[in-house]
Amino acid sequence: MSTKVWSNNYSSTKVDSALDVLNNGGIILYPTETIWAIGCKSILKNSVKRVFDIKKRPYNMPLINLIDSIDNISKYVENLNIEDFDLIKKNDSPPTVIYPNCISKYRFLANDLNEISFRVSPVNELKEIISKLDSPIISSSANISGENFPKSLDNISKSIINSVDLILNFEVKSSGIPSEVIKINNGKIEYLRK
Repeated sequence: MSTKVWSNNYSSTKVDSALDVLNNGGIILYPTETIWAIGCKSILKNSVKRVFDIKKRPYNMPLINLIDSIDNISKYVENLNIEDFDLIKKNDSPPTVIYPNCISKYRFLANDLNEISFRVSPVNELKEIISKLDSPIISSSANISGENFPKSLDNISKSIINSVDLILNFEVKSSGIPSEVIKINNGKIEYLRK
């Protein structure tokens, strides 16, 4: 299958096209507020495996899930402490947050400690797609594991571009720096990547 490219013009038809690709197990390449990412519908185990394979990433290194609202994290995490959200909201930009107690049916998205990571997207186009998809999307840097993070579409290797089903090429002001990663332990924040 050849890769389709979404141009800068945003429309409901293009959203429907992205939903069709994602719901059918496809892989997308897209800009975020941080760096360019590769992803899929998170709840489709075979699609998640495909992202690992494309990136040549070890399976024991879990991927980030991009979500549309902090309120939806409870669908994937047991015994979620709502007070932890106050800690997260104090940050200036949306961090990636590692939560304990991943729900068992999503265990394939968790690490060996049964922790799962989420970042709430501030990008309206992505929020709309995630909301209509009714699932998070995987958000992993669009590079072969261990290589430099791509700051623009031009920095992404041909092997990644040729492996995806759809490129969502819309305007986003990206920082070029991966998101901050924090872990919440008993109401305290532990910074894993600043």
